[in-house]
Amino acid sequence: MSPSSRKTKPPDDAPDAGADDAGTPRYAQIAREFTRAIADETYPIGSRLPTEAELCAQFDISRFTAREAIRVLLSAGLVTRRPRIGTVVIAKPDTARYAHDATSLPDLLQYARDTELRFVYIGKVMLGAAQAQDFDVAPGEEWTYALGVRYTTEPPRAGKAAAQSRPFCITRLFLNPELTGIGALLRERHAAVYSLIEREYRLTIERVEQELSGTVLDADDAANLGCEAGAPALRIVRRYYDRQGRLLEVADNVHPSDRFSYRMQLRR
Repeated sequence: MSPSSRKTKPPDDAPDAGADDAGTPRYAQIAREFTRAIADETYPIGSRLPTEAELCAQFDISRFTAREAIRVLLSAGLVTRRPRIGTVVIAKPDTARYAHDATSLPDLLQYARDTELRFVYIGKVMLGAAQAQDFDVAPGEEWTYALGVRYTTEPPRAGKAAAQSRPFCITRLFLNPELTGIGALLRERHAAVYSLIEREYRLTIERVEQELSGTVLDADDAANLGCEAGAPALRIVRRYYDRQGRLLEVADNVHPSDRFSYRMQLRR
């Protein structure tokens, strides 16, 4: 074999090439394979997935790609990692909660990549007195308003068309009127909305304030999520501010408690 034809394994901290025709990264392709295997009980609940080293050998990938594939399964709530045991299957795709790990803005960007937000309405709304006070703006201001439903990304199963994934979040977005034309951009976006704002308006999101509270699903949200009205839910409101302290975006998210969990890691 000549030096030019010899295959070189990528570094452990580098992603592997090999996106499919749809542009799906290699780690996501592998995660989909394991999602199907968990769904058809090739890996039943309680079983262990291959180690990172075994994944690298099986798929000829770097450790980076192996870790990313496992991260997708962790975020989907299908597996958990246990010290000295490994990666263990804890749920099937149709029963899993979406587990969101967030400690930084890039984690929110990854959340947008791993899930899909489908808007059902984009328009304008005039802020009432209470809402204007909450946003610290003048009553009567007209903000862009969007209502969307967020879904987990669920691959097709062997011999079947792509299945409709379960919705796990209702999102209401309020966007500052200074973001001219943002409504049209929302329809074409393929990333987190805050990332779209930074790219298109040359602004920097400096601070995100987050508030969590318990709530129950009203009739409209329950219908959009396929749940029962009055079911318990987790509400997460995020406010995005630029370097000048201007509130650019408010994202009001409601998650059914049986389909979503939120994890934070605090270090001393």
